[in-house]
Amino acid sequence: MAEQAEAAAGKKGGGKLPILIVLALVLGAGGFFAMKMKGGGEAKAEPEVKLGKIEELDEFLVNLSGGTSYLRARIALHLAEGTKEEEIKANLPAIRDAIILTLTNKTLREVETLDGKRKLKREIAAKVNGLLEGLSHDESKKKKKKSKKDGEDAADAEPENPDWDSDTGPVLKVYLTDFATQ
Repeated sequence: MAEQAEAAAGKKGGGKLPILIVLALVLGAGGFFAMKMKGGGEAKAEPEVKLGKIEELDEFLVNLSGGTSYLRARIALHLAEGTKEEEIKANLPAIRDAIILTLTNKTLREVETLDGKRKLKREIAAKVNGLLEGLSHDESKKKKKKSKKDGEDAADAEPENPDWDSDTGPVLKVYLTDFATQ
């Protein structure tokens, strides 16, 4: 008889444990979803980058790689909002030099297709952004503008915003306002 009482007591106590486990899981899941709904579990989003002023550059006339053809182009840079115009103007010779080196490194075949022109625009944006980042003495700007992509990699990768040539500034878009080869 004592054995039956112990067995009954064991069954009675064993029935509470699964109920307590289920109750703890339900309360934990409820708390998790309540935090998600409040936004407590989300990381703070970075401020959105917006387009600012357009800086038009003088005409470029360069020999293309291979030496048998040349390119005449006008290029405009669409800058991120808040980019200082005087910073661009102060570095204009270096910007033009970077663009000339990029253009002269291309063959006629590379720049005559639509995809080639899109890649060229992304490459120019990456080169100018890298140049301006390297010349900047403000460390907080450097850290903010650091990108996983640079140089050739940035030209091959599509930016997150499909209308832009770069996801990070100061140059977000490159416009080929005049473009002729011979």
